[in-house]
Amino acid sequence: MDVKEVTEKHHLNVYKRFNLILKEGKGVKLFDDRGREYIDFLSGIGVNALGYNHEIVISVLREGIGKLLHVSNLFYTEELAHLLKKLSEVSGLPKIFFTNSGTESNELAIKMVRRYGSSKGKFEIIALKNSFHGRTMGSLSITGREKYHRGFKPLLNGVKFVPLNDRNAFLDAFTSETAGVFLETIQGEGGMRLIDRDYISFVREFTKEKDVLLVIDEVQTGMGRTGKFLSFMHFDIKPDIVTMAKALGGGLPMGAVLTREKVAEVMDYGSHGCTFGGNPLIAKISLSVLEFISRKEFLSEVNIKGEYLKMKLTEKLKGIPFVKGIGGMGLMVGIYIDEFKPREIAEKILDRGVIVGTSGEDTIRLLPPLIINKGEIDKGVEVISGVLKELS
Repeated sequence: MDVKEVTEKHHLNVYKRFNLILKEGKGVKLFDDRGREYIDFLSGIGVNALGYNHEIVISVLREGIGKLLHVSNLFYTEELAHLLKKLSEVSGLPKIFFTNSGTESNELAIKMVRRYGSSKGKFEIIALKNSFHGRTMGSLSITGREKYHRGFKPLLNGVKFVPLNDRNAFLDAFTSETAGVFLETIQGEGGMRLIDRDYISFVREFTKEKDVLLVIDEVQTGMGRTGKFLSFMHFDIKPDIVTMAKALGGGLPMGAVLTREKVAEVMDYGSHGCTFGGNPLIAKISLSVLEFISRKEFLSEVNIKGEYLKMKLTEKLKGIPFVKGIGGMGLMVGIYIDEFKPREIAEKILDRGVIVGTSGEDTIRLLPPLIINKGEIDKGVEVISGVLKELS
């Protein structure tokens, strides 16, 4: 079977795929149908935090076969209870709902914001320009990138977009009908731009004073990606709602919404549901991944490796005129460029055996598995810098 031909013929044409047929993976490496090896600096866009075929995930899968794979949420399971307890402990948020994806998590967060604000006559939402929260109609409505909106309007009403880190614009957008604010600490799809400490602290204090909910989207930045279990922990704040997904399932579909008691109280029987959310098998895998990643020593290593990656990139890319900077936190790193399109560069890097991503219109996105070592970082950086030097 011609895999590419069949896929292009039958799959909805919404992905611009790289010209690569992947067959298997181990650690931080992937292998194509010809047996060629690639160092993965993208990890399934942040999903495979422990790389590929990690023993923690494989052992739970083996153990789970022949036991409970799925049951209805009308029943209790030990697997879900253990995961709820652990996730609440490491996040500091007591109430949790499980979904299948980041988009689903943000959909629920929108509903919770609207439900919480409804008794006070509030319904408006403030989100950031260049943000990304998903592609379903609700999450799309709070995604601040016009290219994703084309052809799908009208979207949800009552949503306003403001520039990142612009305090005056935020105040201008805020009204007596504002119910919630959605933020990303790093705009993963919007150019890998980082939120300012002063800005996020100001928004948290202001929303708290006005009894408006602050939602932090941790779909890409969570699960240790930035060197803290959740990225908001870098800023000494505590949001009202946190959305998660990607690495939470250890490579399988899993999302979550974490919230405070006062917000959870507005959701009653039948106000939301999710058929597959928190099923026993994925809950058990998630717990194992969660226990591994949330360890202080592991998160410390992520910070060390993230600083090392940025240091090596700065050293190797110095003097390349179209490289405008290196940014990010932990192992979520962006290379800011001009003149060339990021996709064009990513394809050239792929040809040399390293997988990278893109973000926005001017950024190469690096999200290597959190288990990557310094030797693998060196090899990846050598390839990336070699391509960029040739282009210069």
